[in-house]
Amino acid sequence: MQNSIERVRAVINGEIPDRTPLFDLLRNDAVIEYFSGRRLTLENAPEVVYKAYEPAVDATRPQVKLPAEEKTLRLPDGRQQKQYRWTAWTEPHHYADSEAYAAAKRAELDTGDPSDWRESDQHRLDAALTRIAGERQKLGEIFLFPGIPGPGLMGLYGEVGIKQFSYALADCPGIIPALLEFQSTRAATWYEHLPPDHGIEAGFLGDDIAFNAGPLFSLVWLRAHYFPHLSRIICAAHAKGIKVLFHSDGNLNPILDDLVQAGIDGLNPIEVLAGMDVGDIHRRFPHLFLAGGIDVSWLLPLGSPQQVANAVKQAIDAAEGRIMIGSSTELNNEVPLQNYLALRKAVLEKT
Repeated sequence: MQNSIERVRAVINGEIPDRTPLFDLLRNDAVIEYFSGRRLTLENAPEVVYKAYEPAVDATRPQVKLPAEEKTLRLPDGRQQKQYRWTAWTEPHHYADSEAYAAAKRAELDTGDPSDWRESDQHRLDAALTRIAGERQKLGEIFLFPGIPGPGLMGLYGEVGIKQFSYALADCPGIIPALLEFQSTRAATWYEHLPPDHGIEAGFLGDDIAFNAGPLFSLVWLRAHYFPHLSRIICAAHAKGIKVLFHSDGNLNPILDDLVQAGIDGLNPIEVLAGMDVGDIHRRFPHLFLAGGIDVSWLLPLGSPQQVANAVKQAIDAAEGRIMIGSSTELNNEVPLQNYLALRKAVLEKT
């Protein structure tokens, strides 16, 4: 019988494991309390949350999160930040107009050659690898997909919100591509400086580039300004022996060919209600490993345990073993314990 790490390793390497691995982020009080055997509090969370992972799942992705006190903060720049139990929301940064945004970003681009590697960069890389090692130690026999750098498009539009970002795209069309070039060069340089013993078998490259109706940006723009950078970064990761699990919410169907051509090895989270279909993706790209695939927008929070079990078995059959079963984003507090237990039972019984 394989352990969790061996099971996940088999899937990402194109082999058939002894059973389908379970893949998820646990942000659900009831599930954590069930698998840890302890009541979850803010005080004991650093112990209890991690204790729940090993019996509950085989693999997880960044970041293992602890519950927090709910409060509203005012950041030094005046923006509001709301902390909820499992998530946080930060008010977008507001610039007076597109030119003010462009001026601020030009100043960032003038900070130096992005391919230069400074002592401070090495310290940050060393610290990142130390954090990854620490997470692995706390997770035990769970396969961790650590976060790895990508082009960072989500970070750019997330800073200001999609509306102001769209104005900047129209009013200052050269500034966003320049920022993507800068960030992608920084990312490629990061991979180049990884030590031989970095220990990252597969990483999680998250960049939300779609919503339910399709890609957030035009296919022409993405193919000119995003996918070439993504391809360059994935090549840098592959050169260091790292497989890339690409994450984006939404309907990726119009750009799946582009993602595969860019070199992704796996895809997450397979958002079912956005039109993503495990069987269709597997038929088109049988070499990809998949992670997720069980709808957490409606099915997991509102469906019956039997409906959940049926969806799990259908997804496993459709992927022919090339999937790690989990929620289509994360296991949030809206999901009843009985439905996650039904998901897990269906996976354990399906051989």
